[in-house]
Amino acid sequence: MAKLTELCLAIMNREDFTQEEAEEVIQEMKERVKEGDDPEEVLFDEGFEPDYIFDILDVNREDFIR
Repeated sequence: MAKLTELCLAIMNREDFTQEEAEEVIQEMKERVKEGDDPEEVLFDEGFEPDYIFDILDVNREDFIR
């Protein structure tokens, strides 16, 4: 299983999903971003704030926060 992210926890709590099910949702969101969808729109479509953007981008959060 992948690292438990804040977005994964949020999905698990909101949808009563297992970690595996939540990770599938996140993977689908990542795929949409890779296909060119705006990450903020992807999160919005799933009912989440842009606070979780780093959880669907393949970048290291610490590289952007100093």
